[in-house]
Amino acid sequence: MSHRTVTGMVPSIVLGAALFISATAVVLVTLRARRRTSCLRNAFRCKIAVAASPGDAAVRWPRQTCYGLWVHDVLVLFSGVARTHAQPYAVHFAEGAVETSPVPVKGLGPWPVMLAMQLDDGRHALLAADRSAGALVAGPFLAALMPTRKPVT
Repeated sequence: MSHRTVTGMVPSIVLGAALFISATAVVLVTLRARRRTSCLRNAFRCKIAVAASPGDAAVRWPRQTCYGLWVHDVLVLFSGVARTHAQPYAVHFAEGAVETSPVPVKGLGPWPVMLAMQLDDGRHALLAADRSAGALVAGPFLAALMPTRKPVT
């Protein structure tokens, strides 16, 4: 190998090392952000399906799960690759109790729990979470933790 060939390879090696270090740093920062969100106290893995308009009852589940956290009567969802996108949902009231979902919701285990809600803007929403979330799903709506009573016949 000539001196000229070795000298021409040095910038390529330095550029390759810089790219590797940069990519590693991005991956580490992303993993740290994801871990930080999932380790928040009272955060739970969930999905929310929101109706398009106030009178509409049809909802569609998103593809990705996110992490939810109740702040008073606002449900804040953290989503995205690094879970840095925060989406608040101001909830007017819970419609009924936290119940086991009759149908599976992809990404939340075999028997997720669900809570129907009405948002402050009048739209209806369904919150589904992994069964392990338990009482965290109800947030400030403690009455939603009461089991529904079946009528006595």
